[in-house]
Amino acid sequence: MAYRTRDYLIKPIALGAMAGALALCQVAPATADPSAIKQLEGSWRGSGTVTPSRGGRERISCRVKYGVIGTNVKQNINCAGADYKINVNGTYKVSGNNISGSWTETKNNYNGGASGSVKGNSINMRISGVSFTGTMAIKMTGRSQNVRITRYDAKSKKYVNLANISLRK
Repeated sequence: MAYRTRDYLIKPIALGAMAGALALCQVAPATADPSAIKQLEGSWRGSGTVTPSRGGRERISCRVKYGVIGTNVKQNINCAGADYKINVNGTYKVSGNNISGSWTETKNNYNGGASGSVKGNSINMRISGVSFTGTMAIKMTGRSQNVRITRYDAKSKKYVNLANISLRK
């Protein structure tokens, strides 16, 4: 089944959130030690679920590649499920306990920004894009990352679950 036009908001939401979340997972220490970021450079794989705004849950598989130069992180994310496909490129800068940057979903040319903080093995972010506001919570343990993404639902005035993803290097 092809991606449905009426769900045009799910791509920027999920893509931006995943882009920011996955790029941010590169930062393990609170002080953003460049050597820690560099050692995590490479390929990650994982799976999880996405819940489109139209409802229902879908399993997705993800492949993520990171390039790291100093405190700059570049990423490419590819995730796919039966009805869901994304390709996101992101560029992020780590400064002390802060991280910020931008992302673009290349299939539909959506884009947005991300900013937040790093504390220990956790990252908390606010993600924004075309008609989207959301949050991201990332927990890292060794060579694993767990990412929880929410989107703000204006109708209910609450943050609702969008995606849960587990990655391994």
